[in-house]
Amino acid sequence: MKTKPTGIFSRIGIFVFLVIAALGVLFVYVTYTATSDYYQGSTQLLNKDIAGHIAKLSAPFSKEGIDHKKADSVFNSTMIISPNTEVYFLDTMGNVKYYYAPDSLVKQRKVPIDKIETYLSDHLHLIKNTDPRDPGTPKIFSAAPVIFADQKIGYIYVILAGKEYRNVAEFVFKSEVGGWATKVFFIIILATVVFSLLYTSRLQKRFNHVIHILDQFKEGNLNVRFNIGAQDEFFPIADAFNKMVAMLDDNFTRLKLLENERKNFLANISHDLRTPLAVARGYTETLLIETTASRDEQENHLEIILNKIMQVEKLVLQLFELSKMESVNFTPQKEPFVFSEILQEVIKGAEFQARKKDIVITCENCEDSSMIEADISMMERVVQNLLENAVKYTAENGFIRIALSRESGKLIVLLENSGMLIADELLDWINNSNVEEVINRPKKAGLGLALVKRILHLHQFDFIADISDGKHNRFIISMDSYKKPTQKVL
Repeated sequence: MKTKPTGIFSRIGIFVFLVIAALGVLFVYVTYTATSDYYQGSTQLLNKDIAGHIAKLSAPFSKEGIDHKKADSVFNSTMIISPNTEVYFLDTMGNVKYYYAPDSLVKQRKVPIDKIETYLSDHLHLIKNTDPRDPGTPKIFSAAPVIFADQKIGYIYVILAGKEYRNVAEFVFKSEVGGWATKVFFIIILATVVFSLLYTSRLQKRFNHVIHILDQFKEGNLNVRFNIGAQDEFFPIADAFNKMVAMLDDNFTRLKLLENERKNFLANISHDLRTPLAVARGYTETLLIETTASRDEQENHLEIILNKIMQVEKLVLQLFELSKMESVNFTPQKEPFVFSEILQEVIKGAEFQARKKDIVITCENCEDSSMIEADISMMERVVQNLLENAVKYTAENGFIRIALSRESGKLIVLLENSGMLIADELLDWINNSNVEEVINRPKKAGLGLALVKRILHLHQFDFIADISDGKHNRFIISMDSYKKPTQKVL
């Protein structure tokens, strides 16, 4: 049979109870020890001269040795006046030579001299030494040297807290201090139990709330949040959870949006591919049906079919390039080069199509020798796509103006053309720097423009578009100029 494991808050409560109980016992012990040491220290200090008075004033010593009658009288009187005292005469080696007590009561007849010497040099600190009648428990004492004929012949050694004192002290402690300390101890334990139960109960409720929120999250509710103040014990956990759920919710929202954008993308691609294929198919069927068509008509039809096939091939190639650039591991192969060189080559290639529509292409400052660090083939594709789009959408007898300029360490490329103006939706998409995915392009944006936006994003080059003077389309690319690394002079 499995037993239910002890809850975390039960374990915390038991631990806190044991700690407080141990601290309570320690408190009682420290209280007793401190009280006892205080009393004994003050008693020893108050009676520090008792041994000296016995040694000097009573004079129970003579040339013949100890005057037993005087010594008994003095020792007995002292013990009568202060019943808790025990008086001994020690020789200079610490041996007990005389005392006023039955022999059977004295269990040790030698007292350590070093502590007596320490006591004689320092009366201000608590010092304990051996009690001949109770050697197992050190006692407070008073001591004084016995001088006879200018020579030290021994010590008067007075135990200030004898066996009787110890018995009385233990009785008083048990009846008064012990009872008081015991009551305080049990009050502390009771208060500890009550407050521990209250606090752990509060924590248990908070913990159950946390578990409830987590269960809702486990069931798929991404709108669940903790409503906990900053002063709450669980605030760090709740705050981290709220941020995590918010991030997951945002990611799921973006995934849903991305899925919709992919559907739109496939629809756009299908339209882009279907139109030229339909035209090519129509002219092919015409060639098969019209057997009487002239040679010139056949060549015209074949030329249109070839152009549409090349258009499809170009779309597929652009689609492949976009797919490759969307890869996480894809990185441009950057190297420094003069940008104006590839610009001039692309312009020469576009002039043939431009002349068919009588479009004038001009390039200002196209001999600029500024260098950038980028992928050469990718930047060539950028210029080529922009220029081809400009030629495609510029009306006959229109113009295309290209200009290079430098500004604050950047190379600025401007392309302006006359003709049909860019739609607002397309302008918003181009100028939205937060959009990293090119698949969410609007319907009016071709794959070529999407490829331009993706390439420039990979290079972290700025790309904007606007309408100049309300008449002409304008595209602006801002690229960091390449600076050759300075060589250190050895």
